[in-house]
Amino acid sequence: MRSSTAIILALLSVAAPASAQFNTYYSGTERRDGKSVPATAQFSVEKGRAAMIMTGFRSSRMLFLEKQGVLRVVDDATKTYFDLDRQVSQGGMMDQMEEQLAKMPPEQRKMAEQMMQGTMGASKPTPTTYVWTKEKQTIKGYDCTKVETMVGDEKRSEYWGTTSADFKMTPDERNTMLAMQGYLRSFTIMVKGGEGDGSSRAFQWDTSVDGYPLITRCFSHGDTTLDLRMQSFDRKPLDKSLFEVPSGFKKQELMGAEGMGDKKGKGKRMHD
Repeated sequence: MRSSTAIILALLSVAAPASAQFNTYYSGTERRDGKSVPATAQFSVEKGRAAMIMTGFRSSRMLFLEKQGVLRVVDDATKTYFDLDRQVSQGGMMDQMEEQLAKMPPEQRKMAEQMMQGTMGASKPTPTTYVWTKEKQTIKGYDCTKVETMVGDEKRSEYWGTTSADFKMTPDERNTMLAMQGYLRSFTIMVKGGEGDGSSRAFQWDTSVDGYPLITRCFSHGDTTLDLRMQSFDRKPLDKSLFEVPSGFKKQELMGAEGMGDKKGKGKRMHD
C-alpha cells in the first residue's frame, strides 16, 4: 500500500497507567491517482509485540514479535508475507561490518572505511525535521497541537497530537514500539536506498517530546494521500489470532535491497 503500509507508533511515556495492552482505531480516506477509498487503521501493542493493520486500496499488516526478533509484513491482498529479522536489517548488517573492520590491520581498515563512506554516502537519507505550529484544535474532547513533518523543503506529513494521560504508554509498551521502529527504519533504508520519492509515512511523529497523534495525514508533492482520524481506543487484551498468519499464505524470502525494491515496491513499500 503506497502511503499506508508503514505505520510507526513510538511514544515517549511519562507516568503511564498500569496496563498491559493499548489499542487505537482510526478511519478516514486514502487517495491515489485521483481516486479515493475509505481507509482504516488499527494499532495494538503490549510488552514484546505490536500489530498494525491498514485497509484502503490494499489490506496489509505489520506484526512485530520482539522475542522472535522479527518484523513480519503480511499482504492480505496477495496472501503473502515476509520477515525482516536482525540479520537482514540494515542495523544488523552495519554491526557485522563494524565487527569485521575491527579485526582488520589499521591500513586495511582505513581503506575499507573510505570505500564504505563512498558507497554509502550517496544513500544517506535526507534528515526529517518536525515543525511545531501554534495551531490547535479539540479532537474527541482532547486538546491537540499540529506538527508538520518535513523532509528537506517538502512537507511529507502532519499530525495533531495530544498530551492527555489517556494516551500514555507504559514503559514496556514504549520500549516495544521503539524496538519495532528500529527494524522498520532499517527496512526503509534497504528498500529505498535512503532517498525519498515523494511518498510519506503515516503516524510519524516527534518522539523527543510527548504527544500522541489523534489525526495523521500524509502528502506526496503537495497532494493528500492519507487522512486518518482516531475514532476510539481501549486497553483490552490482544487476541492471539492478531499475530498469526492465516493458513495458505505464502512466505516470500527477502533479497538484496535492489531486488526487494523491485519485487515489493508496488505492494509493500516502506515510506520515509
